Amino acid sequence: MNNIVRAFYDKVQFYNDVVINNILDEDFEEKLGQEYYQFSDVMVHILHTSLEPIIVDEVTAEDKAETQFMLYALRMVSMNIKTYEAYLQDTSKTDLRIYRHVLTPAGFGTNDQWESITIKDMLDDHNVATAFISPIAFCDDSEYVYTEDATKMDAIKELGAKAINVSQMLQIYVDSIVKPVPFTTLHEQIFQKLNLFNDKISFNLSYKSKGEDTLYEDFYTFYDGMYSVLRNTYNYDAIKDQSNPSLYAEGAILLEALLAVKENVDNYKLFLEGDNNAKMKKIILFTNGFHSDGKLSVKYADLKNETESKKAYAAGRRFKQPVGFIDADSSEEDFTATDWNDFQDLELAKLAKIFEKAERAERED
Repeated sequence: MNNIVRAFYDKVQFYNDVVINNILDEDFEEKLGQEYYQFSDVMVHILHTSLEPIIVDEVTAEDKAETQFMLYALRMVSMNIKTYEAYLQDTSKTDLRIYRHVLTPAGFGTNDQWESITIKDMLDDHNVATAFISPIAFCDDSEYVYTEDATKMDAIKELGAKAINVSQMLQIYVDSIVKPVPFTTLHEQIFQKLNLFNDKISFNLSYKSKGEDTLYEDFYTFYDGMYSVLRNTYNYDAIKDQSNPSLYAEGAILLEALLAVKENVDNYKLFLEGDNNAKMKKIILFTNGFHSDGKLSVKYADLKNETESKKAYAAGRRFKQPVGFIDADSSEEDFTATDWNDFQDLELAKLAKIFEKAERAERED
């Protein structure tokens, strides 16, 4: 963020600061709105002009991001100024709201990422009020699991948002715009989808689900379309003979993962029907391949009985990825002494390379 943009943002935030503290101190300035609107009109004109190629030599993605960031801030303060003017006319209207826009790693949304408090909230708790002085706040929802009916606002309410360094927030916004979307192969997309089904199980157990739980039906819609394709393509012991053995190994792991998640979903249904011995399982890949006894498990009842939702969810998330890796040889005599909790969740491509190497070694022996 260059110095001019930073100075402009500080000025925008200054007006928001005055709005909030004047309300808290009951010290109102009748001309504040007029002063802000004059400033805002000039700012909006400058910002829009800065993106006209006729006037400036070059407009970069960073320039566009800085401009849009400032426009979001101005919009929030303009809304708060209107609240201020309405409250100035009638101080009994404590249900009027003060707003801020919440940034996430994916950027800005629309109204779904607006957070607000009432004037009553402000008067009851000054700390809540001062948290809204910055018209832009940040919420890191990168690890939040969005159910089908969950919104950005649900995530913001649960995780919380805070005002961090404005230069840092701007960089996050720039990154959300200019960073290329990484290419995801079809195999990786399938693997991520399987991870999501496992994650939904632990989420549904840990938190009260909104609406009807359709996980079982949703999974089998996916499974019915995927199983025959994977089985017919990869259910053969022929990795060594493939032109692209690593790619074939990925498919073989996907088939194992699909069957593992199927077992977890079936057991989830049994648990909901009253089977307290139903378990969630994770299959383990060793340096020499898969082992028939290589599974880590936890009872669904144990997850459900956790006293805190976040702790329960954290415990369940260890099983999010259906395939883990332990750097040990399952053919060794001390195999049973292996620390089963010492697994790593690797990317599908890395798991495939390990599996391919193990299969080659077995054939060469």
